[in-house]
Amino acid sequence: MKGKFFIGLALLLAAYAAPAQMPYFAATVNDTGITRSMVQAQVDALINQRGFNYGGITHPSEFKRMQREVVEQLITQELLWQEAQRREFVADDNIVDQQLEQIKDGFDSPQAFLFKIQEGGFTETSFREDVKQQLSVQRMVSQGIALSISISDEEAASFYTTNIDQMQQPVEVRARHILIKQESAKTEAQTTAKGEIEEILAEIRAGGDFAKLAMEHSQGPSATQGGDLGFFGPGQMVPPFEKAAFALQPGEVSEVVQTQFGYHIIKLEDRRGGETAPLEDAADSIRAYLTQQRLQSEVETLVATLRDEGDVEIFLNL
Repeated sequence: MKGKFFIGLALLLAAYAAPAQMPYFAATVNDTGITRSMVQAQVDALINQRGFNYGGITHPSEFKRMQREVVEQLITQELLWQEAQRREFVADDNIVDQQLEQIKDGFDSPQAFLFKIQEGGFTETSFREDVKQQLSVQRMVSQGIALSISISDEEAASFYTTNIDQMQQPVEVRARHILIKQESAKTEAQTTAKGEIEEILAEIRAGGDFAKLAMEHSQGPSATQGGDLGFFGPGQMVPPFEKAAFALQPGEVSEVVQTQFGYHIIKLEDRRGGETAPLEDAADSIRAYLTQQRLQSEVETLVATLRDEGDVEIFLNL
């Protein structure tokens, strides 16, 4: 899963109200304490998520940087949680329970779920509270901040003009292919497979029907469709195949192309994209992008204001 989702969740909302016993806390946010044990658990989770181990962190400054990252995340989320409560955006318990069940369903067993949350420093009770806080913050952001953001036609048009070079529709091609696999890496197997594909290519060059020959000879899963692969864009095929396919014009047939799958003959059927999308087609995507950018900016401004106006203290030496 789940690791990625869990780490994102775990780094969010993990502060708990308690008396201000300074040695016990890594930080306090308006008299709500963030425990040192929670920070340590989150640092451990971050180390695991990034594929490190303690032996792989070669300099103390790297550990301090991770520690600082976790503390700042927890402070930010506590500030937003407190603001969500003040604005009365607290998530309903039924919604919290539904979200919690969805998270649990993503694990192979209840034991796996418990292991994962304990790894992040949570009990079942504190994790449920964490989910409630996160959903409340999301509700405040989506209903209390995002709805106030509006992108005008003029703003969308200005962004379109300024970023016209990014408005190109992606180039895609539709191709057929015939694949002859080589049974092994041995020279004899390569010679046999290449000889077979070259005979098929000669038949195509002599006027043979590509789709019919693909159905008769291709050893790929697309053989039943006459070798038709449909439309695909850059990065969707292995590099030698992609390079050969994109170099063709519609109706052209390639020479023999070798990939790790064997030997191919490629016929380009169609090419589309590459044109600049008109403003009316791009407008919705532009508005969504600009809305997200503005939302992020407004949340960052809100956090900065809450921090300036509140009482935030950090007790770790970061």
